[in-house]
Amino acid sequence: MGDVVAVDEKAERVTISHDDIPGLMGAMTMGFSVRSPQVLAAARPGTRVRFGLEQEGNDLIVTRIVPLGSPEGRPGIHDHTPHHGGVVAMVGMLHLEAVAAPEGRLRVYLTDVWRRPLPLTGVTGTVTLNLADGRHQLPLVVRDDALEAGGPPLAGREVAAHVQLTREGQPIEMHFVLPVDTGAAGAAEVPLDGCVPPAPRPGSADRLPRCVLTFHQPVTAMAAVAAASTVLVAVVDGGVTAWRMPRAEFVLGFAPPPPIAVPGGAPPHPDAANAVAVSPDGREAVVAFENRLVVHATDSGRVQRELPALRGVVRTLGWSPDGKGILATVFYDAAAHLLAADDGREIRALQVEREGAGVAFTADSRVAAVGSEVGPIALFDLVSGGPPRLLVESRRAVENLAFAGDHLVSVGG
Repeated sequence: MGDVVAVDEKAERVTISHDDIPGLMGAMTMGFSVRSPQVLAAARPGTRVRFGLEQEGNDLIVTRIVPLGSPEGRPGIHDHTPHHGGVVAMVGMLHLEAVAAPEGRLRVYLTDVWRRPLPLTGVTGTVTLNLADGRHQLPLVVRDDALEAGGPPLAGREVAAHVQLTREGQPIEMHFVLPVDTGAAGAAEVPLDGCVPPAPRPGSADRLPRCVLTFHQPVTAMAAVAAASTVLVAVVDGGVTAWRMPRAEFVLGFAPPPPIAVPGGAPPHPDAANAVAVSPDGREAVVAFENRLVVHATDSGRVQRELPALRGVVRTLGWSPDGKGILATVFYDAAAHLLAADDGREIRALQVEREGAGVAFTADSRVAAVGSEVGPIALFDLVSGGPPRLLVESRRAVENLAFAGDHLVSVGG
């Protein structure tokens, strides 16, 4: 038995958080192929099920799924993955999944915080597309299990779309970049107007930014991929997007983290990446979603692996210049945790006073600097393993650290 975590109808796969299977495997969350599309008919995320397995070569195939219901106290499913091949975003405690097809059809699926479909009676709205000949506003109408609009054929790999709904008198709004080509990577919370040059102030000689990206939700983290001249931006409810510098052109969105089961009764909440760090070769980025660490490929946005979760919400991340280690601090934890970048195993806990904050490595990866919430900065020799050298106390949280040659730069909160 187990709980359905996610269903991918196109790939004919189901992810199940299952109980111990005697003689085969322990309790875990695992994705399985299914015998036929009909097997998925009874599979809904959040449903408790009994399922049959058969082994074919090295693969385990689900042959049947029998729903057992969702009794009180069963886990909920924290899931931001697409169920229909589109892009998912949270708006308040609701999920929107928007899907674009080359022939010009757009569909919007509306689900609750646990991804259970919501009734569409009385829901109205529009979708505005940014096309080569200007903006097209199309009405959304209920069709089957989604809201649907029909527009002109969509050229290119992706299309910018502004979805506006009204449900029970409340507005629901989200900006998307939707994949049209199967190889494109879409995103949510993308400014439709792109990066806009600021208007100069008459008579002012102040230097102005080249342009400004205006997100509708707070930016929670940023990191540079120097090798690709891109910047990664994390936004509440919008995940992580990559922007090519210096024009700040949208490149792609990162795939959401894999779904997880959470204990029954756990309060639902919006999703946000709280820290990002890039590998020294620029090929990967580790993204913290609360206590989870998910490694993405920077050139595609795809998830490469998930490292073991930490015991609290991640505050800061740093990737060592030699590529071997990731240093993480956690809120309310008086240590920084040095993890192996390949599998996330803890190599060493670096104890500091009070609560760990900003982190940095020297260019040779030999020394790690760890700031604290209110206290000294500790320098750890990772080769000798001796006690840390303490720098002068600060009266403010050391939020960011960076080595510049032989000098250490700190930024207080």
